[in-house]
Amino acid sequence: MPFWSVGDHLTHRFNADLGTGRVTAIEGRVLVVHFPHGATTLRLAATSDALVPATATEADRAPRRDRSLIERLAAGEIDDTADVLTRLDVLRLLATREAGGLGSFLGGRVRLFPHQLHVAERATARLPVRWLLADEVGLGKTIEAALIMNRLLHTQKIERCLVIVPEALTVQWLGELWRKYHQVFTLLDPPRLADVARDFGAGFNPFDVHRRAVLALETLVSRPELGAQAVSAGIDLLVIDEAQRLRRPPGHPGEPAYRAVAPIAALGRHLLLLSATPLEDDAHGFFRLLQLLRPDEFPEGLDVEARLQSGVPLPPCTSSTRRVDIGGLPPRAPLPVDLPAHEQGAAGMPDDGAPPIDLASHARLAYAQGTRNDALARRRALDRIRRALASGAALRAVLGPDEIALRQQADTMDRTDPRLMWLLRQAPLWRRANEKTLVFVAHRETLEMLRDALSARAQLASGVFHEDLSAARRDTEVARFRADDGPSLLVSTEAGGEGRNFEFCQRLVLYDLPWAPSTVEQRIGRLDRIGRRIPVDVVYFRPAAGIGADVVRLFERLGLFRAPMAGVEPQLAQVEDALDAVALDPDASLSDAQIDQLIAAAEAARSRIQDAAYQQLHRDPYQADLGPSILARIPAGLDALMEQVVVNAASRLGFRVEQVRGRRAYAIEFGNEALIDSLPGVAGGSSFVGTFDRDYAVEDEAIDFFASGHALVEGLLAHFEDDPKGRVARLEARIPGHGGTGVIAFYKDGPEFDVLALDAAGRPRPAWADAFRRGSAGAQRMMAEDAATHDWAAFVTRLSTQLGPRSPHALAALVVRDA
Repeated sequence: MPFWSVGDHLTHRFNADLGTGRVTAIEGRVLVVHFPHGATTLRLAATSDALVPATATEADRAPRRDRSLIERLAAGEIDDTADVLTRLDVLRLLATREAGGLGSFLGGRVRLFPHQLHVAERATARLPVRWLLADEVGLGKTIEAALIMNRLLHTQKIERCLVIVPEALTVQWLGELWRKYHQVFTLLDPPRLADVARDFGAGFNPFDVHRRAVLALETLVSRPELGAQAVSAGIDLLVIDEAQRLRRPPGHPGEPAYRAVAPIAALGRHLLLLSATPLEDDAHGFFRLLQLLRPDEFPEGLDVEARLQSGVPLPPCTSSTRRVDIGGLPPRAPLPVDLPAHEQGAAGMPDDGAPPIDLASHARLAYAQGTRNDALARRRALDRIRRALASGAALRAVLGPDEIALRQQADTMDRTDPRLMWLLRQAPLWRRANEKTLVFVAHRETLEMLRDALSARAQLASGVFHEDLSAARRDTEVARFRADDGPSLLVSTEAGGEGRNFEFCQRLVLYDLPWAPSTVEQRIGRLDRIGRRIPVDVVYFRPAAGIGADVVRLFERLGLFRAPMAGVEPQLAQVEDALDAVALDPDASLSDAQIDQLIAAAEAARSRIQDAAYQQLHRDPYQADLGPSILARIPAGLDALMEQVVVNAASRLGFRVEQVRGRRAYAIEFGNEALIDSLPGVAGGSSFVGTFDRDYAVEDEAIDFFASGHALVEGLLAHFEDDPKGRVARLEARIPGHGGTGVIAFYKDGPEFDVLALDAAGRPRPAWADAFRRGSAGAQRMMAEDAATHDWAAFVTRLSTQLGPRSPHALAALVVRDA
């Protein structure tokens, strides 16, 4: 008697029609055996002498897979009908998910916005893809880059991919690529690079070990050998986030970051640059980025203005979507908090009864009385003024040991600061309402002071985000803050203003105000992002007088708290210089007339070069009226068809499939009971809990999104594409207004498929073919009497000459009945 194991193949001595079976489970002395040919699962005694191991003889009795489908159909060697119908559903899904060219963009765990699809299509229209993504803050440049990456991976245009980002964003990129796009990348940080050297030897190329990697820009700059190794490995796609950091002044070889990435960009393969402010310095700086993209179009020594005046169109290599192009986004809701009638930065009455000192005015006066032409003294004075406006803790950090009175006043300032008092009153209310609040500060010292005060005086824990945290710790802090049971407040320095997504927050509190409008815009942009469905509450403090009041009045007149900068950030670069000049004069104040003049100058500062560059480069921009036609190309029933096919295919292969709580959510396990030994890209024993509902997947990133690109989805589809089973059938279909007998053939060309139906007289029946293209036409196994009535061998042989020279992917004899 054989000793059976799960996975053994056997036949039944007295029921050869069952074909070869596979042991899927052993329950004591009982074998559970699945016979695929007969679509039957039986429980049989393990000791039965009717069960014999499958041999070559039994394999010969099975339908011959080396025969053509026509020969098999003529010989009556048909497959299980359910396998055939599953195959037809797979063919339909493969074609449907192409979505008129959008298919490779639809797999991510993201809401689908037409402007992002528009940009991704434009960028990939020409190979190699070399593109600058310059959308406004919050419109999804990272999503667009990932869409483009997915297209290149899906079409097998790339293998090695390197993402270079500021160190603060490395872990975020890793998480986004995995959670949203099922892409596994490796962080090449110093410990991982050390692992490569230890495992493969010093000098071994890490890009040969990790072909999809995320690398901090700072690491690349500090270790020049990495650039040479990336060039040697041959990076197929280079993605650079926050590309405005790649600076190269005219006549200069470039700052270290520019020089570090330039050789990799010069490989001439796919390149994506992401920057919300590519024109922040000047148009020439913008063209330095374009030289990385298209060195042939922007050669060294190019006269930018002459090129623009020549009338020769610049190449399409950039996109810059603005909020005004999209429309319908929630508004910003400015919430000013008026402060008492003394300047922000003034201390209250100190403990020793000495008269209070206006710390900001003190710093202004000290500079005026000092050596005013000393550049170092000027910088120190401006730093003190800004710190005095920020917090006592921030100012205290730069005071000398002999400035005892100022230290005491700085401490008193924080204890009595009306901004802090307001925050301590409001924060518990927000906590009870389960509302998340992001608080921005300019200095680390202010951050620590606020967190200590919130803990000691309001008994509230808060999250923290600053530049000295490791990338992993920052990601952890954001994840805790996002969680329902996490802290209701997170206090962040400007480190949180670059590339981070805090869309889930109810409000933003600007505890202090940077003097650069672009920095304030970056702060607000953390909440004011595409996909947000509620207004953005922007809390800021309005001093009654002084330089702090001047800053607020200017920003209010600019409309900075009400709406995005809409592309005018470069023209506002001089605002900070103007505020510096006013701040250093203790008797100066910014009048309404000066504010008018400053705004007018900003509007007039857009140079002819910048205007021409913008108009020529950002051609064919997205416009709101394009949205409906783009979204109309996405099949309405795609997710439902994906669910039907994947659940059915997994069940057919013996996977454990269980519907779980949640919108169209399932637990699917590739366990011991499976009828196959392997699945492409999926390890045996793997289990998944996920959903086919896009919105649910976006809401809950703890579960998988079963969509294109997911390992289980792609593995199942690949299996059924290659599996020899399910290709020959005798079918009955019900099609309204039609009847007859014939043959139907299915042809596969890449993801597309074609259907040819012929009736008994050899005439094409396009209505039959269309019914199967749209679905399976209610097909089922042909009834026994129909199978016996016709001489199918002669019938199929006679029609085979009209099926054309192509080899069908699947073939069926067909009886059509009027529904």
